[in-house]
Amino acid sequence: MKSEHDREPTPDETAGIVWWNSLSEADRADWLARAGSAVPADAWAAYKRSGDADRQPRIVN
Repeated sequence: MKSEHDREPTPDETAGIVWWNSLSEADRADWLARAGSAVPADAWAAYKRSGDADRQPRIVN
């Protein structure tokens, strides 16, 4: 039986990982502050709420 940690990420999770990895340390700090959290997934959610995610294509290999 697969656990939560063994599953493949969803397309949205993968896009969030690609986005996070593309950020500088300063940008990461900024998005974490905007999210009011230390969790990258919360920063990704804040980014998507900002509307920027709809304007920038994501390339996922």
